Amino acid sequence: MTAGVLTEQQFNDARPRLGRLSLDTLAIAREVLVDGTPQSEVARKHGLSRQRVHGMVTRVQAAINEIPQGWVRLEIWLPPELAQKVEDMAEKAKAKAIKEKG
Repeated sequence: MTAGVLTEQQFNDARPRLGRLSLDTLAIAREVLVDGTPQSEVARKHGLSRQRVHGMVTRVQAAINEIPQGWVRLEIWLPPELAQKVEDMAEKAKAKAIKEKG
């Protein structure tokens, strides 16, 4: 089994931001993100579809990263100067969304 993308400590440190998620969702996401278990294996183990597990993991990652609900992840190739502008825009929008929420 390979290591996950988060350490146990990182996952535990993020727990206050994960309060609205069910314990089942957290346990399943932990298997993927911390233990490094493939999503397909976790899906089989829990009798879920791979898509369902992917959705759970995505929700946990969004909560950990404080991504506002309804936002979309986008991966594209851009020239460095344009990429920096897009990243700056994303950070400003995220800060604004967090400020409006709080």
